[in-house]
Amino acid sequence: MAQSHSKHRRPATQVDANHASTSVAQPLERAAPQSAATSVSSAVPGISVDVPGVRVDGLWKSYSRRSAVENVSFEVNRGVTALLGPNGAGKTTIIRCIVGLHNWERGTIAVDGIDALADPRGARSRLGYMPERVAFPPEMRVRPYLEYVARMKSVPHAQRAEAVATAIERLDLGGVTQRVINNLSKGFRQRVGLAQATLGDPPVLILDEPLSGVDPVHVWEFRDVLWEYGRHHSVMLSTHILPEARVLCDRVLVIARKQVAFDGSLVEAELDTSVTRRWRLGVSGGTAADVTAAVQSAGGSVLHESSSGLAVNLVVDAPRPEVVDAIVRACLEKNWRLAHVEPMTDLLEAAFEKAGIKREDVPEQVNAR
Repeated sequence: MAQSHSKHRRPATQVDANHASTSVAQPLERAAPQSAATSVSSAVPGISVDVPGVRVDGLWKSYSRRSAVENVSFEVNRGVTALLGPNGAGKTTIIRCIVGLHNWERGTIAVDGIDALADPRGARSRLGYMPERVAFPPEMRVRPYLEYVARMKSVPHAQRAEAVATAIERLDLGGVTQRVINNLSKGFRQRVGLAQATLGDPPVLILDEPLSGVDPVHVWEFRDVLWEYGRHHSVMLSTHILPEARVLCDRVLVIARKQVAFDGSLVEAELDTSVTRRWRLGVSGGTAADVTAAVQSAGGSVLHESSSGLAVNLVVDAPRPEVVDAIVRACLEKNWRLAHVEPMTDLLEAAFEKAGIKREDVPEQVNAR
């Protein structure tokens, strides 16, 4: 990969980065058909065959003299991928580079096989984007706004009505199509923002903190939409809320100290005993003393114990995966019932440990996000 220390310059058609944090009023437009040099064609609608939805290779980005991300590389394929990290880790910077709102100094970005530097407009045409703070044209109503989005995305005229109807149905906006968007609740405004991002079924969907400030009822509805969309498309969302990533995402990328600290599944991380040593264990049918003895005989140690009339609840340190297996077998051999066996994992801490990074070295807040 050729790299240049000179800053890449974007064409005049590039979206103004000064408006990146709030604007969805000017959707990413659809480009004319691409040449074979910059585009990989799809055999079916949706994501291109055998082509990652997003490929980032050796990305470097700085603000003045302060670096924001350093040598970041990853691919996003079909499914839902979370971009995790503390505030200031570089999540939003990476997203803004992918969607074409920021320049970068070194590295390459491709969206659905299209080089974002060689053909930025073509790359933007292959993705839908929802920023963290969604803003809408004042006094515009839901359906007219989505019709405007369809025109801006160059959805063919004959397909616009169907594309708008699909977006409205997907986000359950049928009851508010003639409401002024800014008069809607936060949850419904977020729905409208997601509707504009998915309108036209782009093969790649990029979402920056989409669940921030959304009430629990709307969170579950968002999950359903993203799960379904990720079955046939590439979805990447940034978040600092680990429980949301655990429920929603197939894979996580943890960004820490301007770099990728972890890339894999949450299950993989939680079952890796170099990371996960502590487990919650709930057992009914045995006394606290008997269960503690069984844990110790299996090679574990009890860090905390509490008992109720129904079960003995323990926090157990298990230095190896075989210890967890032995504890479970010991309980079953004694005909005790296991209420739960679950890992106690802080994925951010785990990722820092695997990358050799101390948590205290990572700032929770910095000026550039």
